[in-house]
Amino acid sequence: MRRRDLIILLGGAVAALPTAAGSQQRDQTQYSDLFEKAKIGYAKISNPNEVARSGYITRLARMREKAVKAKSEDWEAIDEEIKRHPAPKDSDSKALSRLLVGKWSSPRHDYLYRADGTWTMIPIEPNIAHGTWRIEGNQYSDTIQYSDTADPSEPSSRYTIILITKNDFVFADQTNVFYETRLK
Repeated sequence: MRRRDLIILLGGAVAALPTAAGSQQRDQTQYSDLFEKAKIGYAKISNPNEVARSGYITRLARMREKAVKAKSEDWEAIDEEIKRHPAPKDSDSKALSRLLVGKWSSPRHDYLYRADGTWTMIPIEPNIAHGTWRIEGNQYSDTIQYSDTADPSEPSSRYTIILITKNDFVFADQTNVFYETRLK
């Protein structure tokens, strides 16, 4: 199992929690309206530059966080929209790598990305999941191993980077979008 698969399981469980019908309808309307306004606003920009794209993705990421907390199903539509706007293929790999170095939190685990291209789940303990990572253009890949003596148990997983900022790391595979936020 890839480490990202654990996040997917958690995301699906949160979205599937039952809610009261009236509350759910209000939340659906609220997030649907905000989401549509954001999409329309971004579509009005004739030639969006990287600053506009990055700002739009950041706005959608915050909207998604709120939708998940409110148990709104809009998070799925937001994910689909986010996947439509990946980082440019010719992104500066070194700059993105520098931004990724540090401690990050996903819905399931916390991670430490080191400048030497290694990562580990934190808190660091014996035999904790760890591996290597690499960025090339807008592509992020990682390997994973579960013990200090074993070879990586799975081949490299490859993802498309949507956004890396000082606070957000958003990336996707063919099906899912993954979110990590920087730990203070």
